[in-house]
Amino acid sequence: MKYSWLEDLTDLNKELDERILEANEDTTLIKWSKLIPELMMTDILMVAQDSGAKNSVGEDIVNVLLIQKDGKSIIPFFTSPERIKAMVTPEHNKFDILRVNTARFFKSIKGKPAVLNPLSPYTRVFTPFETKILCAEYIDKVPPLENVQPAVSEENS
Repeated sequence: MKYSWLEDLTDLNKELDERILEANEDTTLIKWSKLIPELMMTDILMVAQDSGAKNSVGEDIVNVLLIQKDGKSIIPFFTSPERIKAMVTPEHNKFDILRVNTARFFKSIKGKPAVLNPLSPYTRVFTPFETKILCAEYIDKVPPLENVQPAVSEENS
């Protein structure tokens, strides 16, 4: 099933992506330090699957996609559907996409390592320490949720 809001994601973070490329080329890391506040306030996409179970307060439990890097699990997140395509293979082409604010995403992964846009030039790894610190710094600045976006099943050929 495909919801109309997914089609609106085509241009999601297009300008941010351009600035990520510039920041990745900056050896001083000054551009990344200026980009972090914008990234933390923007919506990103994550790949997940509904587990069919509920937690103690009745909320659905979602299993987040993990990838392996240097023998350790790391959680990928993406600035746009274009970046997710790097993860699609003929064997793995069905997934659920969740749209969430970056600070909320970092809060939900509870200090685990994360990688922005893996397998692309728009990538950056966030250490567990960074995800904790950035979440703590920005979570109170995130606007309240107006409504929760439904998970979207996406199928690519």
